[in-house]
Amino acid sequence: MEAWDLGTTLGGGEAPGRRQVRLFDLQGSHYEMGYQQGLQMREAIHHFFAHLHGWEGLRIRRPFLIPFRTYVAMASRRAFRETARDLSEYYPRQKERLEGIAKGAGIGEHLLFLALSAETYMAAADYRLGSCTAAGITPERSALGEPIVIKNFDHPEFFQPYYVSRLNRSAETASTLDVTIAPLAGCHDGINEHGLCISCNYGHGTDLPTCNVPVSILVQEALENCATTQEAVSFLCAGKRSVGAILLVADAAGEMATVELSPNFSGVREPEGGVLINTNHYRCREMISYDIPHNAFYTSRNARALRGVRVHESSDIRYARVEQLFSEVEVFSLKELLRVFSDHGESGRGDDNTVCRHGPYYTTTCSIIMLPRSRRMLVTYGHPCESVFTDFLNPFAPGEEAPARE
Repeated sequence: MEAWDLGTTLGGGEAPGRRQVRLFDLQGSHYEMGYQQGLQMREAIHHFFAHLHGWEGLRIRRPFLIPFRTYVAMASRRAFRETARDLSEYYPRQKERLEGIAKGAGIGEHLLFLALSAETYMAAADYRLGSCTAAGITPERSALGEPIVIKNFDHPEFFQPYYVSRLNRSAETASTLDVTIAPLAGCHDGINEHGLCISCNYGHGTDLPTCNVPVSILVQEALENCATTQEAVSFLCAGKRSVGAILLVADAAGEMATVELSPNFSGVREPEGGVLINTNHYRCREMISYDIPHNAFYTSRNARALRGVRVHESSDIRYARVEQLFSEVEVFSLKELLRVFSDHGESGRGDDNTVCRHGPYYTTTCSIIMLPRSRRMLVTYGHPCESVFTDFLNPFAPGEEAPARE
């Protein structure tokens, strides 16, 4: 493989070097922000689709006799047919943004829908989406006197070179600061100008969806249209989506909640003892019956490293470990939170079940800290145990140029 550089990656060769967290400043209508995204991230977007064969999760979905390129073309056309109409009906601004991304990147819109719909396909086929750990700290338990949200985003390492941080200065909705993947219109983690922040973990509802809208779009819409936790909880519970999710929501006033979603049902959890912990299984009583059974195991339809593993094994162990470590702390500083989210278990060696995950298929590819009252977000692309965070200090302030420090 020839040396390559996505513009946000330090180093080259067969594997990218340590990622540099760079902020892309996008402004205007949703189409205009999409066009700027496509133009500025053009190289990353083209590289992503040119190297889809490197993602084992997609390779194993390909029928044996169909060439990979043919399979990608067929899957992208199917994704467009199944998703474009619902996206246009329920979230038209995000559809416009996708059109802008396609135009700016000089790439077929169908391919963008393939990336967009990966959440839906993987959830429907084999419950293999990703595994994350998140926590929220109320102001009473925070050394900073304001709420804190922290998240380890665990995903196949294939995706790590394509993470981007965006400042969306919208002419139509609230401005947002988020982390996403270069071809996507939506996001999984972000904060808006009002101080509302949302962090998304995948959950796996077993009820059948009635539409084809990935949860990343729903998160983006909530950030663009809500100002408080209460507003966001109502918006998310009523929102159209095709997969499950476990969302941590917090606002500048210190209100915090976890929203558990399946395609058609929802539950809400409040903080206990000043903290919220989310992994990848439902804990709301009304949602447990829609979760994957706790005795379910990954089958041969999954990546090799997952076969024969209990689906909820890592989620259960990570939740219990965070709960244990949190019980040892009265007041949380950022240093204490990073200690927990860099944890490698009793053995001190990171693996597939540790909070800082070092598994053969899932690994912690990104870590994010958000402070709603300060409108502040810290980001690193990689494991928190070995990375330096870039600190974005209230880029929504008038006249500011999105200050950041490492």
